[in-house]
Amino acid sequence: MGFGVEAGTWNKDAGKFSYFLGTSMVWANNNYTKSKTAAPQNQAFMSFYLKGQYKLTNHLFLVASPGIANLSYFEFQTGFRYIVPLTRVIGIGIEPAYAFNQRQLVVNANLHFALR
Repeated sequence: MGFGVEAGTWNKDAGKFSYFLGTSMVWANNNYTKSKTAAPQNQAFMSFYLKGQYKLTNHLFLVASPGIANLSYFEFQTGFRYIVPLTRVIGIGIEPAYAFNQRQLVVNANLHFALR
């Protein structure tokens, strides 16, 4: 569970590629630990990232986002973003992705204010 914000250019008319700068804070229950205790650890992940988005169809995008997590290691996520428009300007997105360094599937839900 977590929250985040990102802002950038959404080049719907100019081209198929858009980019965003963002930050997120996620609280996770990590079952994998290097310690000898069997209890899962609750962890907080704060990340800063640059996200690239490539338009595949009218509402489906391929996304990739390299970034820094907890100011200590590099993280890379890649996945898809599907947008359901509510109005001409507002839409709801679902974004399943895979975080390579954390080795886990991440699912984001987004509220977009720049669909035009």
